[in-house]
Amino acid sequence: MRILTHVCCGPCFTAVHENLAKEHEVAAFYDNSNIHPGLEWRRRLLYLRRFCDQQHVRLSVAPYDPQAYFSAVNGYEEQPVRCHRCYQLRLASTARAAAAAKHEAFTTTLLISPWQDHEALLDIGRVMEKRFDIEFLYRDLRPLFERGRELSRAAGMYRQRYCGCLYSEAERFRAKLAKESGQA
Repeated sequence: MRILTHVCCGPCFTAVHENLAKEHEVAAFYDNSNIHPGLEWRRRLLYLRRFCDQQHVRLSVAPYDPQAYFSAVNGYEEQPVRCHRCYQLRLASTARAAAAAKHEAFTTTLLISPWQDHEALLDIGRVMEKRFDIEFLYRDLRPLFERGRELSRAAGMYRQRYCGCLYSEAERFRAKLAKESGQA
């Protein structure tokens, strides 16, 4: 089966690719206008490109459009609804691209993360499956998370400590500052 995989970053793609490529023809799609700042978006793309080149994976890159992300989450800045709106934005784009390129299915590397809402990802994936008439391949890839860390370390990849959005970065620092000041 030909699958277009939405990729949030290279480290997450390593084990997802390893797993999917055993049975499928896998292509990568980098659409992450949620990532802030733009330099972070470029850094993640650089390492993903290197990996795709090494593995001979076709990579498509959507334009960086943070305004689209901020418009999608405006008024929905709190978790989990902010994340769900972000999933909708990126999975819709991936499903649209997959259907246009005549792939048979689409999926996302977000499914490897133990921090992502898998029920929401599945629900949104199914909605996009119907909207764009293309199969959403859901697999609980969380058991591969450690394998992805191993592979990305071995490849010397940059591994970030937040999902990429401005809000998650601010939440991370608030929690860190609260802990350091003894307020956590």
